Amino acid sequence: MVFTANVLAILLSLLPALPAQEEDSLGPKKVNVQNASYNKVPNTTRGYIADAKIGDEVTVLAIEGSFAKVKRADGSEAYISKSALIPSEKYVKAPANEKEMGELKGQGYEAGRFDPETENSYKKEKGPEMEKAFKNVDTWEARQAWISQRGALAKKMDEFRKSGKLAEYSTVK
Repeated sequence: MVFTANVLAILLSLLPALPAQEEDSLGPKKVNVQNASYNKVPNTTRGYIADAKIGDEVTVLAIEGSFAKVKRADGSEAYISKSALIPSEKYVKAPANEKEMGELKGQGYEAGRFDPETENSYKKEKGPEMEKAFKNVDTWEARQAWISQRGALAKKMDEFRKSGKLAEYSTVK
């Protein structure tokens, strides 16, 4: 028995330690993407609470896989995708209007899409491949239109799961 305990201790000492949560991954952060949401569970398809807005301030309490458990400004706790967060000190506020956009571009900051003249010059310079690339981006952006209806869709999905006794509403445990 003592021999087994010693062997086990040696084997455990040889295993690499599990990486601890990075200290810089916890603490104050800001939301830095448009299509993020706060959820009750670490899953984007269930437990929807609300849409996250760019610039929302949160405090990361823990990391669970690809999700961060955060404390929101109102004191409630929720989960959000880690990739939607950025350290507060690295956050750059997006321009509020055309004038501010022009000022930022004048400082060398390029945000969002190109203006139509620049876009057309790229298409002309690079040929049909660039034209196709811009069309693909436009198509992808058009598909994202359902994001604005996420709250209503989440409620319908929850009602569907309740009526069919699916997922967390199932009687089978």
